[in-house]
Amino acid sequence: MATTVVAGSIVYKKLKERSDQFTAKGLVRTPESKDKIGGAEDVYVGDIRDADSIAPAIQGIDALIILTSAVPKMKPGFDPSKGERPEFYFEEGCFPEQVDWIGQKNQIDAAKAAGVKQVVLVGSMGGTNLNHPLANHLRGG
Repeated sequence: MATTVVAGSIVYKKLKERSDQFTAKGLVRTPESKDKIGGAEDVYVGDIRDADSIAPAIQGIDALIILTSAVPKMKPGFDPSKGERPEFYFEEGCFPEQVDWIGQKNQIDAAKAAGVKQVVLVGSMGGTNLNHPLANHLRGG
């Protein structure tokens, strides 16, 4: 049975449902995220921008599924009824370079150091929300 660490509540929960096939471990960035997915002992809190903080979650796994992504916030005052395009910003320390580049690189480097056999990198920001402004924008809405 493969032990897999994932960052992403939907994938984590799906793997947990298949406990006869997978032993899932979770990696989240905040205690609040851990609480949202049940706060199990197999869910680790770590700062992906700090390689040392994620090492415990990576130890002893066979596969790593990376679903981390910088999350833009919409600037206040956006009015879609006026045909305006939304404008976004990132909170300090949560820019794409810090999360998507450094954070994902840290996870991959930790996986390599731990002898992980497979890494899957998934980009899916807003993918579960059909009304997400980025999804609407990409559909031409």
